[in-house]
Amino acid sequence: TNMEQIKKISFGDIAVELGYTTSEKINECLEIQRKMQEMGITPKKLGEIMVDKGYLTEIQVKHIYQKQGLEGGTTQIAGYKLLNIIGRGAMGTVYKGVQLSMERQVAIKILSPHLAGNEKFITRFFKEARAVAKLNHPNIIQGIDVGESYGIHYFAMEYAEGKDLETIVKKQKQLDEKTATEIILQIARALDHAHKNNLVHRDIKAGNILITNKDSIAKLCDLGLARVMDENSETQQKVRVGTPAYISPEQARGEMDIDIRSDIYSLGVTFYFCVTGDLPFRSNSAVEVIKMHLSEAPIPPKHKNPKISNTITSIILKMMAKKRDDRYQTPAELISDLEKHLRTTYGAVEILEPQVIESAPSSPTTPTVAKIKGKTIDRFRARRLGKLGIRFRRFKK
Repeated sequence: TNMEQIKKISFGDIAVELGYTTSEKINECLEIQRKMQEMGITPKKLGEIMVDKGYLTEIQVKHIYQKQGLEGGTTQIAGYKLLNIIGRGAMGTVYKGVQLSMERQVAIKILSPHLAGNEKFITRFFKEARAVAKLNHPNIIQGIDVGESYGIHYFAMEYAEGKDLETIVKKQKQLDEKTATEIILQIARALDHAHKNNLVHRDIKAGNILITNKDSIAKLCDLGLARVMDENSETQQKVRVGTPAYISPEQARGEMDIDIRSDIYSLGVTFYFCVTGDLPFRSNSAVEVIKMHLSEAPIPPKHKNPKISNTITSIILKMMAKKRDDRYQTPAELISDLEKHLRTTYGAVEILEPQVIESAPSSPTTPTVAKIKGKTIDRFRARRLGKLGIRFRRFKK
């Protein structure tokens, strides 16, 4: 399980492995943590306690955190508490966590070591992540904070409970036309917002669309982050960014001037998948699938699912036109046709209002025991902590 994976790369295990301390000292400090909890005080991190006791130096603690994060275990990020792993990808590991200053759940992506070691990539990563964090749209997973902590590069995002669209479609075999159209409309609105802010996703697919459990709202994930991956090598001038099953012809050719029309193509593939339960092009070879995107016309979705209307069939095929100039030129054009179809066929069209999500402080810091949740330390508990060898800050009431 995720928790078992995390425990195998624990702070204590790494500290002992590096020869910085002993298991006995680790256990002693863990017992101090337990006693702090019994006293109703949010315990300090194990590393902080070991520094207080003189068992580790701050430099050693930082080194342990770095090794822990790079090996895929829990790491320490100032201002956040990591809970468990919720996903892994080409760019790194995603954790469910808590932003301590706001006391809210977040998703935190930690970059893989091979990317974190590339200075050009990191510079672009920060630039793009900050641009994404400025977006505010109900159909986009909100970026909250980006930074570096203990040598680990991270991007904190809104955490939303739900399932990805790919999982939902595979379970249901296919979606009814109205449901699929409403989902695609929401993502088209997300692309419109991104387009107005000069951002291109480059990896639109069912797996990157989250449907929330609470309100069944479609949210686009990882917006803008795929964009940085085309510049992580000075020698590699042409790279294919995206997923073969959803890739646009221009991306498949390795063209550099990718624009929003590429996202519209990939969204068309997603729409096709939703209403048919199948992808337009299939092969055991990713290279063959890419060739199909370049040269083969897709079987009209209506041929795979006769229940699909002629209007939606036409919209999907226009989204998936091989030539960019034959597609919808902007998300706004696509939105107009989708809304018109929903109005004329099913009635009113719902429009979601933006929800403001506050970003993290510019320089996040981990709250001290006395600050967390507004608790203060009385004299009796302060004396007990002092006997345990734990330092704390005093605050005047």
